Amino acid sequence: MKRLSRRALLRGAGGVALGLPFLDAMVRPGRSFAQPGTVPRRVVFWFTSCGPRPETWWPTGGERDFTLASSMAPLAPFRDQLIVLDGVSMKTAIHNSGGRNGHDIGTGHCMVARPIQPGPMGFGEFGHAWDGSAGGISIDQHIAASIATGENAAPYDSLEFGVHATGIRQAVPSRISYRAAFEPVIPMNSPAAAFDRVFAPLAEGEDARARRRRRRDLVLGAVRSDLGRLRPRLGTEDRTRLDAHIASVGEIAGRLDGFDGSSCEAPARGDVEDYVGVGELQIDMLVAALKCDLTRVASIQWRNGQSGTRHDWLGHRDAHHSLSHRGASDEEARQQISEIDRWHCEQFARLLAGLQAFEVGDGTTLLDATTVVWVNEQEQGIGNVHRFARMPYVLAGSGGGAFRTGRFVDAGDRGHGDLFVSLMNMMGVPGTTFGDPDHCTGPIDALG
Repeated sequence: MKRLSRRALLRGAGGVALGLPFLDAMVRPGRSFAQPGTVPRRVVFWFTSCGPRPETWWPTGGERDFTLASSMAPLAPFRDQLIVLDGVSMKTAIHNSGGRNGHDIGTGHCMVARPIQPGPMGFGEFGHAWDGSAGGISIDQHIAASIATGENAAPYDSLEFGVHATGIRQAVPSRISYRAAFEPVIPMNSPAAAFDRVFAPLAEGEDARARRRRRRDLVLGAVRSDLGRLRPRLGTEDRTRLDAHIASVGEIAGRLDGFDGSSCEAPARGDVEDYVGVGELQIDMLVAALKCDLTRVASIQWRNGQSGTRHDWLGHRDAHHSLSHRGASDEEARQQISEIDRWHCEQFARLLAGLQAFEVGDGTTLLDATTVVWVNEQEQGIGNVHRFARMPYVLAGSGGGAFRTGRFVDAGDRGHGDLFVSLMNMMGVPGTTFGDPDHCTGPIDALG
């Protein structure tokens, strides 16, 4: 019997497509779907800023018999898939920040866990390092680079989606993902552009794909020619960096050429600009990319650190950042921060629902094979403070059984580098440290 693609779909009236469950015909000869490693694991990073309101965020009760607080109520249908993680701080941000602005520090450390590096301009207004950088590679890019080779490599090492996550290219509060210090990964902020980059090639016929390959080869050839003229003017590190970049572009293009997208259903292409609409489309495209196995590592960045979003659809007049800097006794601000937290949980639930709806094997779903990690750049979003001691981490999905979900876990005063080591190991990446080794002690055993 011919082996079916794991991306096979049933097509019905009106072009509606339904994902098939994981079938024996999808397994390589001699393998059973019950064997470990059949369904590849995925990891997704979900970023929001300014911190939550603690009283309506943190659950009450014990490890298993916990009750979700009001802001997290939209996640109740996924309670058994959650780990609400307490007892984890951004120790690097507290003890070796390298920065002077609370939002620089929080955003720069949230996925890197190394001191901020100022740029040539140094520190400016409000202590911002406007042309500075996070201090090294981010956890998503470390995982992506570590699993990028081999027969099971996905077409894209990673995909980064943004929801109004614009700003100065190098401004520290604008970026969460880095290939290295001063090498930020710019998220795709336009849903239409994201669709054209990720999904449009899958809908092309062979003639169109051949034309695209020829155009791409011409462009790559021209770029290599330009690099040949530029290289003598560059230092050794810059030469290495540029060579690696052009090689990675060619490698990804080659993987896409070998990818059979005929059985992969692309999402709808949407061209919207409003915050809510962009967010919904970006979530849907992220889910579709994971369904199609186009990547194993993804992120979605909601605005920036120091978010300037005004949630006017919730009836708010002030921007999120302004609300977070009102005094702790301002009841209107407290209530509106809770409403923002709840709205973010509704969007998080949309992502989890999309992953849970897709069956991948033996009664398991794409959510079972994935861990979604909610990161923030502040401990709390009320009271005009910048703190990093009790970070509001939420994990959803067991990562293929690596983590025990349905729990409210106290990690016991660990650094967020330890959480990232656990995520590395879940994805098959060895190691006992990530970020600044002075503030990392190894994986958090309580997660497993």
